[in-house]
Amino acid sequence: MTDNHQENLEKFIQFCQQHITGQERKEAQIFLDRFFQAFGYNGALEAGAKYEEAIKKGSKKKNTGFADLVWKPKLLIEMKKRGEDLNKHYAQAFEYWSRLVPNRPRYVILSNFDEFWIFDFDLQLDEPVDIISLEELPQRYSAFNFMLRGDVESIFKNNQVDVTEKAGRRLGELFQILQKRLNPSPPAPNSGGDNENCPPAPNFGGDNENKTLKIQRFILQCVLAMFAEDRGLLPNNLFIRCVEECINGASSYDVLGGLFREMNNRGVTPAGKYQGVEYFNGGLFATVEAIELTKPELEILATVARQDWSKVRPAIFGNIFEGTVNAKERHSYGMHYTSEADIMKIVRPTISKYWEDLIDNTNTIKDLSNLQLQLQSYKILDPACGSGNFLYVAYQELKRIEQLLLDKIRAKSKKQNVQQNLGFVTPNQFYGMDVNPFAVELAKVTLMIARKVAIDKLGLTEPALPLDSLDQNILCTDALFSPWVKADTIIGNPPFLGGKHMRLNLTDDYVEKIFSKFKDVKDSVDFCCYWFRIAHDNLGENGRAGLVATNSISQGKSRRASLDYILQNKGIIHEAISTQEWSGEAAVHVSIVNWSKSIPNNYFLDNKQVKQINSSLTSLTDVSQAKKLKINKNICFQGVSPVGMGFIITEKQAQEFIKADSNNKKVIKLFSMGDNLASNPHGIPNRWIIDFANLDVESASDYKLPFQYVKDSVKPERDKNRMKMRRLNWWKMGVNALTMRKSIDNLSFCFAVPRVSKWAIFIPFNTEWLAGDLNCVIASDDFYILGVLTSKIHRLWVKAQSSTLKGDTRYTNTSCFETFPFPSPPAPLPKGEGSKIEKKVSFVKGNSGGSKTDLEGSKILQQIRDKMTELHEYRTEQMEKKQWGITQLYNAFFDEPSSKLYKLHQQLDDLVMKAYGFDEDGDILEQLLELNGKMAEN
Repeated sequence: MTDNHQENLEKFIQFCQQHITGQERKEAQIFLDRFFQAFGYNGALEAGAKYEEAIKKGSKKKNTGFADLVWKPKLLIEMKKRGEDLNKHYAQAFEYWSRLVPNRPRYVILSNFDEFWIFDFDLQLDEPVDIISLEELPQRYSAFNFMLRGDVESIFKNNQVDVTEKAGRRLGELFQILQKRLNPSPPAPNSGGDNENCPPAPNFGGDNENKTLKIQRFILQCVLAMFAEDRGLLPNNLFIRCVEECINGASSYDVLGGLFREMNNRGVTPAGKYQGVEYFNGGLFATVEAIELTKPELEILATVARQDWSKVRPAIFGNIFEGTVNAKERHSYGMHYTSEADIMKIVRPTISKYWEDLIDNTNTIKDLSNLQLQLQSYKILDPACGSGNFLYVAYQELKRIEQLLLDKIRAKSKKQNVQQNLGFVTPNQFYGMDVNPFAVELAKVTLMIARKVAIDKLGLTEPALPLDSLDQNILCTDALFSPWVKADTIIGNPPFLGGKHMRLNLTDDYVEKIFSKFKDVKDSVDFCCYWFRIAHDNLGENGRAGLVATNSISQGKSRRASLDYILQNKGIIHEAISTQEWSGEAAVHVSIVNWSKSIPNNYFLDNKQVKQINSSLTSLTDVSQAKKLKINKNICFQGVSPVGMGFIITEKQAQEFIKADSNNKKVIKLFSMGDNLASNPHGIPNRWIIDFANLDVESASDYKLPFQYVKDSVKPERDKNRMKMRRLNWWKMGVNALTMRKSIDNLSFCFAVPRVSKWAIFIPFNTEWLAGDLNCVIASDDFYILGVLTSKIHRLWVKAQSSTLKGDTRYTNTSCFETFPFPSPPAPLPKGEGSKIEKKVSFVKGNSGGSKTDLEGSKILQQIRDKMTELHEYRTEQMEKKQWGITQLYNAFFDEPSSKLYKLHQQLDDLVMKAYGFDEDGDILEQLLELNGKMAEN
């Protein structure tokens, strides 16, 4: 910032001191306008900011909030009157911020005219990254670098994530060093140790197990002692003095072990080295097995202890620490770090908003007192708790809710002179389960710390010691095969593991055990689906739940096993994030789902208010229950799956094989992997493959060079395959798609689309090519069918029916095509055009629209065919001219109203709509679903 800017800030301060009295309604906009001027703008509006931005928090008028200033994508500012406790308004600021999509502001400022509390909710949740007084502005301007033009990094003094990451990783390194020195060769992972219900997480038996547990307990005792020291629960600098004494020659076994034993003695240590140490609890410190540390190990511990542990964030510390201890194990079992902002996407709609609404709608002392009793008996369960981050955030929120309730009781008591009965939410209302014993111990420590954090943050008078013993609350057990406590709310992040990977990671015996328990789940689904089912089964009549999952939870088999199950059993999804990038290190996209068994007041999808949320996590009409149509069967196919990369050869190898024997051309084909359909003008494949189709081994061996190549490159891998038929038929594709081959055999071309793509646009496909399983193929060459599949009506159906992979659409032959009702009644195709297969699609029965004569129907169908031919020729011409693929062409022109591509699509859409006879002002999906039902009956 220039001296001119500093001078402007000083002028801003002088103006505020002379003219601003701190009245929010009268002076907020004047204050903010001058604030922007101090950073070189002509004013807030001139910079592009907006005052009094309406933010919908619900369907009722009173549920619309007005943010004082919104400056996307940089800043949200919420003003309060002078002297106001800004702590009380954190929830409002977070709510506004979460709903400000798209282009949500990065930073949030809460101000009462005298102070600026700066939040970066993506970084840390309930603590400002900086607090700056009005008078400090000229000296602390670097914290407001985000106000400047250009990309200037802000410098904050309260970046707690940075402190937490350093502390967590250094302690993780210390654990690994101790493990290597004291327990150098732990045995290989087994199938669950003494607890037969646990999935096969790494475990240690006998002495090795005891040594590992001893190291874990010692490290966690150090963690709690360092936190206690910097939060005032231990005498000032006691722990660091003990560590330094050991570095200077004393025995850590004696000194640190003695401290931990004193922390477990009731009362207060009266004298000596540990004078003033209070009783902590009979949980973590019930067993003290001190470790004699080496000097290098003590120096690491001293470095960590010198961190400011009052700034360590317990909500993420456990995950960082645990991840450093054993990153490989966490990856294998689908355990991932969740950011606090993402945790709040479950905790706020499932817990906070529910209680805020209850408090807001309760107005008598008697009813408020009853509400307080309900709050104090309210139970929260995380059945896959890991190191306790969800439980920690939920505890902090429930303590904040309790303060809202107590504040309202106090306000009512003053008016009515009613004595208030005080009580407190405690960690004993929180429950968790996990198969990892180390994570369970971490979760207990995290919740123990939570109480003191809440006391300090909210200024509570309740005693911080002794800490709650949570041995009966947080259990090491497998949630899939153990009873769940009857909780009011279930939250968490169950493990992700694709159905195809379960046997490789969880052993055959464990997977068979799952299948035996969940007999009605017919297909292989993502591991997390089972948590959704059990969570819903354990909800009471007014129960609520919120879980994180991979975004496959709203797709196909996984959706049917989880979200369909919930909605079919009195569940209602009231708030969800359909898909977003994962906040941790895993390269996956996730969905966040909140549901209950009672009808909600509002529905929010992707932070926007909607009328409903279906099991596909869209607000569209739910078409997930549409029936497969017999008339659409065996027309759309998924391609072959080689199951062995040895089938694929280079172009050079292909030419050499053909040159050696021209007969080899019959079994060497261009191989489409899907991406080629979208990336070059004609969708020409760029790979070659050896394809013996359904030849027996004797016939395949007649093609000597290709056969020998497959025998050398594929057979060794197939010999290890779990499936007997694949071992026996090693020269054939693993999934050979024989019906697809037969259906397109008499066609010179058909239509194909990549199974995963942005636009899901079908293009002509040469039937001499071999379609891999990353394609969906339509066994038809009729441009009428291509026209309907290219229309907005089919695209809308695909969007409602299909799954997504990251941000792309996944087209499936079963859900997207086999359920899709084509318009009817169509007229016969002109002689010589089409095939028996395409006629099978064309001559569907039942009409959702008005009746048409055969002549009228034939005319519309031919118009669709002609328009699609025109569109295809135009697209081909443009792609050849520009050397683009279909994706690049549609990215450039599909949404451009002046483009010919746009206009041709509009004309095609009009014709297809006319063929259906739908009400254009009606819900297209509802009309398609009705037509699907009629056709399914025929």
